[in-house]
Amino acid sequence: MSILTIALDTLNNPNDPDHAHGRAVAYDAIHDGESLDTLEARLEWMDDPTVSGTTYTAAFLAGYRAQITDWHAYDYAHRIATTHNAWETTR
Repeated sequence: MSILTIALDTLNNPNDPDHAHGRAVAYDAIHDGESLDTLEARLEWMDDPTVSGTTYTAAFLAGYRAQITDWHAYDYAHRIATTHNAWETTR
């Protein structure tokens, strides 16, 4: 009996133009001052074609989602570094 190999998620392919476009749209929105909560709500809206009236490609949505995830990680790391450094200076 063999063990199944789990394929990598092909939607998170940074070489796919739709994936890159999704990341770029989210990146631009973040730098225009949109909050991550707003972007997550927009992603939920884009993910449902009955609500948005438009069908976004799976790669576009994966790129958009990946950019939001990256910014959550950045935000978390920044808060930890700030908190840690503030604690170091008060000793």
